[in-house]
Amino acid sequence: MATRCAQCHAAISAPVALEATTMVCPYCGHEHVVPDLIERQQALIEREREARLREQAAAAEAREARREAREAEERRARRREGRRSTWLGIFITLVAVLTAPTIIAIVMFDLPARLGFGPSGADRLRPLAAQLEATGCTIARPIAETYATSTVSVLLPVEPGCVRILAAGAGDHRSLSLRLLDADGSSLAKARDSIDPQLSYCPRTAATLRYEIGVGKRAKGRLSHLVLRCPAKRDGR
Repeated sequence: MATRCAQCHAAISAPVALEATTMVCPYCGHEHVVPDLIERQQALIEREREARLREQAAAAEAREARREAREAEERRARRREGRRSTWLGIFITLVAVLTAPTIIAIVMFDLPARLGFGPSGADRLRPLAAQLEATGCTIARPIAETYATSTVSVLLPVEPGCVRILAAGAGDHRSLSLRLLDADGSSLAKARDSIDPQLSYCPRTAATLRYEIGVGKRAKGRLSHLVLRCPAKRDGR
């Protein structure tokens, strides 16, 4: 935009930059206010407004891009978790399907014994007890039956005389050990491992002893035990 200098009336051109608010005459050096100052100020305001709008739009686009990226990652994570859950469910189902019959079979096979039913070896102890009673022995402790997966320990109060302890097993109990121990844990007598072990001991004084019936590794099932008081001569003492 051209205008004339107020001092020398020479034609001068207004500066192009919108930020310029004054201009200098190149002939006399007189300084003038640009003739379109108001329009320049309005144009600057509009340019700043547009710049702010562009910045806000760019910030909104960046937020939207971050939100979409976050949602996409969450979807991928859900899919991965869903696949893991699906495979885990399939694995658990397969394990259950494959092992359930075995577990059920084991539990159902072993359940009657755990509940106190089925053989315990007591049927083999009864005729032995009858034979010993015929020779003068008396029942000191009747046949006791128990389910066992580990050593069975029983306290036994005794009086001077002789006792005979018998044990018998059923189920997995194909080999039982039998030991008689004093209060200090010292072994007083023991029997060779067998399905029907028995031992004799003749204490000279009254005492509380303990006998242990040992079972085999991983063996389970019911077993029976019996204690008789017998004349010394019947035990070879």
